Amino acid sequence: MKVNAIINKRKAEVELISKNENIFKIRIDDKIYEYDIITTGNGSYSIVYNNNSWDIEAVKASGLNTFNIYKYGQSFKVEIEDALSIYKKNKDSGSTDGHNTIIAPMPGKIVKINKSVGDAVEVGETVLIISAMKMESEFKSAINGTIKKVLVKENDIVNGNQLLVELEETKE
Repeated sequence: MKVNAIINKRKAEVELISKNENIFKIRIDDKIYEYDIITTGNGSYSIVYNNNSWDIEAVKASGLNTFNIYKYGQSFKVEIEDALSIYKKNKDSGSTDGHNTIIAPMPGKIVKINKSVGDAVEVGETVLIISAMKMESEFKSAINGTIKKVLVKENDIVNGNQLLVELEETKE
């Protein structure tokens, strides 16, 4: 499973390729690394890579899938974006790439579409409902405007990051 790790505004795509006991083969962006990782306590780890060793501590921070990492007097915040955290973060905002679109944060099924092309919509008004991971979530407009395009229909199966609806903001 691929996730994004965000460290100090740098986003990297991370994927666990294999695990054999404490040997982890991990792809970070386009490069593969092999780490020897041992849990040394609650949230503490010993990591060996390329004959270098680090002891780190990971402490849950405020925010969804966010951790403070401590290493030899240094600390940094790491946010892990997986499909579920992206889904939870975006399900109420109704958008992931701006205010004029509604994008599926993860794979799911369109349960209900409340608006059609040309319909007026207000901030917070439910445009459509998606079922994903045994939950139904309402996707709401982030703007006052009209529905410009509806690119799906009820019962469609959608992919994560798929564009579902385009909105046009009302000029005041």
